[in-house]
Amino acid sequence: MEIGYIKKRAITEEMEESYLDYAMSVIVSRALPDVRDGLKPVHRRILYAMWEDGLRHDAKFRKSATVVGSCLGRYHPHGDVAVYDAMVRMAQDFSLRYPLIKGQGNFGCFTKDTKVRLTDGRNLDFGELIKESKKGKRNWTFSFNPKSKEIEIAEIKNPRLTRKKEKIIEVTLDNGEKIKSTLDHRFMLRNGSYKAAKDLKPNDSLMPAYFTKRKVREASNRYLSILQPFTGHYEFVHKLADEYNNRSGYTKKIFKSFVLHHKDFNRQNNSPDNIERLTWEQHHKIHLRQAKNLWKERGDEFREKHRTLLIKALSSPIIRKKMSASAKRLWQDPEYRAKYPDNHFSQMAKKLWQDSKFLEFHRDKTRQQWQDKEFRNKFIKGVVSANKRRLKENPELMKELTEKAKISLHRNWQNPSYKEKVIKSKILGFVYSLLKKYPKITSEVYEKERYNNCFPRVENVLNYFDNFSEVVKEAKRYNHKVIKIKILRNKEDVYDLTIELWHNFLLDAEVFVHNSLDNDPAAASRYTEAKMTKIAEEMLFDIDKSTVDWADNYDGTRQEPVVLPAKLPQLLLNGVMGIAVGMATNIPPHNLAEIIDGVIYLIEHPQATVKDLFQFIKGPDFPTGGSIYDRQGLIQAYSTGRGPIVMRAKTEIVEKSAKGEPASSGRTGQFQILITEMTYGVNKANLIAKIAELVKNKRIPDIRDIRDESDKEGVRVVIELKSDAQPQKILNRLYKLTDLQKTFHLNMLALVNGLQPQVLSLKGLLEEFIKHRRQVITRRSQFELKQAQERAHILIGLSKALNQIDAVIETIKKSETKETAHQNLIKKFKLTDRQATAILEMKLQTLAGLEQKKIKAELKEKQELIKELEILLKSPKKILALVKKELKEIKEKYADERRTKVYSRPLGQLTEEELVPQEDCVIILTQGGYIKRVNPQSYRAQRRGGRGILGITPREEDAVGYFLPASTHDNVLFFTNRGRVFQAKAYEISETHRTARGQAIVNILQLAAQERVTAVVTIKPDENNSQPFKYLVMATENGIIKRTKIEEFGHVRRNGLTAINLKKEDSLKWVKLTSGQNQVILITAQGQSIRFKETEVRPMGRTATGVKGLNLRKGDKLIGMQIVALDNQENESQIKLLVITENGFGKRTDLRYYKIQKRGGLGIKTARLTTKTGQIVAGQILRPEQENLIAISQKGHVIKTKLKDIPSLGRTTQGVKLMRLVQGDKVASIACI
Repeated sequence: MEIGYIKKRAITEEMEESYLDYAMSVIVSRALPDVRDGLKPVHRRILYAMWEDGLRHDAKFRKSATVVGSCLGRYHPHGDVAVYDAMVRMAQDFSLRYPLIKGQGNFGCFTKDTKVRLTDGRNLDFGELIKESKKGKRNWTFSFNPKSKEIEIAEIKNPRLTRKKEKIIEVTLDNGEKIKSTLDHRFMLRNGSYKAAKDLKPNDSLMPAYFTKRKVREASNRYLSILQPFTGHYEFVHKLADEYNNRSGYTKKIFKSFVLHHKDFNRQNNSPDNIERLTWEQHHKIHLRQAKNLWKERGDEFREKHRTLLIKALSSPIIRKKMSASAKRLWQDPEYRAKYPDNHFSQMAKKLWQDSKFLEFHRDKTRQQWQDKEFRNKFIKGVVSANKRRLKENPELMKELTEKAKISLHRNWQNPSYKEKVIKSKILGFVYSLLKKYPKITSEVYEKERYNNCFPRVENVLNYFDNFSEVVKEAKRYNHKVIKIKILRNKEDVYDLTIELWHNFLLDAEVFVHNSLDNDPAAASRYTEAKMTKIAEEMLFDIDKSTVDWADNYDGTRQEPVVLPAKLPQLLLNGVMGIAVGMATNIPPHNLAEIIDGVIYLIEHPQATVKDLFQFIKGPDFPTGGSIYDRQGLIQAYSTGRGPIVMRAKTEIVEKSAKGEPASSGRTGQFQILITEMTYGVNKANLIAKIAELVKNKRIPDIRDIRDESDKEGVRVVIELKSDAQPQKILNRLYKLTDLQKTFHLNMLALVNGLQPQVLSLKGLLEEFIKHRRQVITRRSQFELKQAQERAHILIGLSKALNQIDAVIETIKKSETKETAHQNLIKKFKLTDRQATAILEMKLQTLAGLEQKKIKAELKEKQELIKELEILLKSPKKILALVKKELKEIKEKYADERRTKVYSRPLGQLTEEELVPQEDCVIILTQGGYIKRVNPQSYRAQRRGGRGILGITPREEDAVGYFLPASTHDNVLFFTNRGRVFQAKAYEISETHRTARGQAIVNILQLAAQERVTAVVTIKPDENNSQPFKYLVMATENGIIKRTKIEEFGHVRRNGLTAINLKKEDSLKWVKLTSGQNQVILITAQGQSIRFKETEVRPMGRTATGVKGLNLRKGDKLIGMQIVALDNQENESQIKLLVITENGFGKRTDLRYYKIQKRGGLGIKTARLTTKTGQIVAGQILRPEQENLIAISQKGHVIKTKLKDIPSLGRTTQGVKLMRLVQGDKVASIACI
């Protein structure tokens, strides 16, 4: 290299070389996996760093940040985010079929001030929990077991800050509690399922925890008990603590009856470490000793003295008056009062009442006081005095209160549901209070307690409940309902804790909560911990036996493995996805047992094909389950290394009865679609959001509700359908429009020999793995052979020395130095350098007879091992046999059942059209530009002259402009007044109910300002290039007509095409389909018409202007164009022309009364018009198969009349009344079906 010399070089050469260097760097060092161990460099480095640090599956977890730091510092010259993200993916059981890393640590949930209910009787917030955790203090809480449906005790682990400055939602319960959490945090509902905070609605009932105090037996103290929500019985909390200790192996083995003892004598502290089992004798002795100690420490004299002083002080009227005056003065000071929130006293009282000792003391005190007649009189007198003072200050007070109450009660009481709600709530609240007083509530207990409490009799209670048992059952679950949710403006840091097994815990608000499963980004590496899984260790075994090549790390300070020994085919087991420069890899996960069976078969049958391997390997086996299709397609894809694999989530259509009975009862009701396994790589939260968006946009309007009931046990998404929905149709649309069905694009690209990117077939991948394992076993055997030979060599030397031990000792003793002894031993006993060194280092204990036998036995063992290894290395078959043996051992340890179901049949590509049933519909377009699709069955047939039913609710000043029968699969061409054409499918127009306004047509078509649709044509999908239709005939308001081939409109752009070149002040009004041999009838508003052959108008290009069809008189305009299709002259008498006037008159006239003329004339009269009839608004050719007329007015009224009920009259008559219109209303348009 010439330093300091600047050499000229073409920029293209420099860029080409730099690009290739960069591309190869990305391909080899970052993006693509090695075919041998199936790992990218970052994954290999993470695993090797963890192996070096001793993070085996049976070791303790270590902070993820430590692992990331070790990997970065030693081997990976990139950012920490890349390493941590790769590490997180290796721990995700929904990404990898066999995770290589085991992680722990949950993600963000609550604000710092959120309190957790502890078993020791305290309620600590997350900040306090973190402080105690750092000091080594263990805490326990309550957790709901979804399997047993019971509340248990669980240990709180790793309380921590998870994320900073998160958006917060506040959930308010009916017991006054307010809970602040992240929007995606999940609350447990009464049925044990979960719902995200943002999805909670008023009256959602949360899973509660109800506590009470009960006696273990008569004449004993009261102990804290918790209500088991599904059995309805209370269970002592100290018993739950004992069960926890028993599960954890902490209980003493006592083989006779025992009693549970609180170590600190505090009955409220039910933490497992405070509960122990004692025999009755032990329990008696401990309590006797405690009583003696208390008696000594706090005698009667001391307690009596302090009680007397306190009573004396508080009994003094002077002191009480001073205290009262001081409190009033302070509270009337605005500055002092501003220091306290509005709920200061309620919160202070709540905190006091949470103290069980305070609660018990005041309960006893109140009970004693109320039994004192003098106290009751003073209390009543105080209340009366206060009321008199208020009345004196405001004489109108009672009148104002009464009037307010009267108005409010009268208004609310008119609502039956409100009345029932209030009464039921009052009854349940009262019975709930009785539950705290009595162990069992009966109707007799209720009757006894209801007197003087203003509650209804039992017989009246049963007007609102089925029986009294239902009252008690509902009372036990009386509150813990959501009142409201509110997203807060300020962001806050959020905290969480870990609960193993059931992953839920109890808040101080007495509801159970859970960590979100979806869309949670991994917490920062400082908050999570990791270690290797057992199966990951199989990738690194024998790495210290010179089985793989090594290379310098990025700074040359240490060596790293180029590839791992990899006992299992990792590339196929867990798959991989990577994007390099100009190439990408995408390999799915597979089942371990199947892959190993396939490898063994290939070893035994080297000429096997991919089809042969498919006897064992069925295809991908995704960790999320689901299903895949088309076995032949799979074989083709795996044979070439590339191809599509169609995946579907596991779904099920379930019929739900209308009133909760099972579908087998014979009563059908609504349907549900259940999603129980996800498509691989699809985020459940995103899928639900996508479905919700489709429902909102009315792409799938028949979905009533979407509910996520997933938990740690598995996925369960419930899609509730409307009562008239077609479940299979909706499921098909979900497959089409969402990731419930997705294609995995197989591309088995990997690095061969660590350097060459190559697309491999399934057989090619397995052959490379077999080759790798053969090399690993060969190198391992060579390493072990070398070690065995070296050890045998030493043992031979030691054996020689022991056989001549006296001579050896004599030789050493006569040598002046160690070096001389070494040389003398070599010469005299014909030893090697290493043997002589070993003899000199030999300990004297080796001279013992037993030690000599051990050396000889070890030598024999090494010689046998050497012989075996030499035979193995000489036989490739034996090496392959060992590969098979080790694979079978792996299979025995880790094999599991296939999760993804494989279907042999292919799954056709569903088009949007295939997902929509072909059925008749009516397309309605208003003059104001609103369009909708309606089922024709919405309109019942009526007698002529009827007023009609409301068919649409147009906006004020809007009117119905077009009414078109169609089919859902039709192509719909929209022609505008400006001569442009747009295209849409009929099913793309939202289907709505009869009276709905519809959607703005500008949401479907890209219309310009002042542009509106004036004609709509439907074309069957298969009729563009076949009979009967070949042309589109167009007519303008000024009587211009034009004929164009239908092929010209085969591909209409989204932004439209020019359909006709219009003259100034003209507009396109009508467009019809024709066969090329039809006839045209033009009708004017003033009652003129003309009939001529279609061939009178020559075919023109799409942008042509057209020719004159009818010569209009002054003030007249064209109001309709109709096409007459005649097979022969004989059926002309069967065809009639229907004309309708604006004031609701109409008639049918035989077509034979309209003679065929040349185009461009004045035409002939088609109706006699008067002020009574008004001008003609519509004309329609009637075919024999048409049965009904649907007419719609400008104000949205629709009438459906049988065509046979309309009289057949002469050409110049006025017709009969068909539709009775309200004043100011006019007929807008008609359709015949």
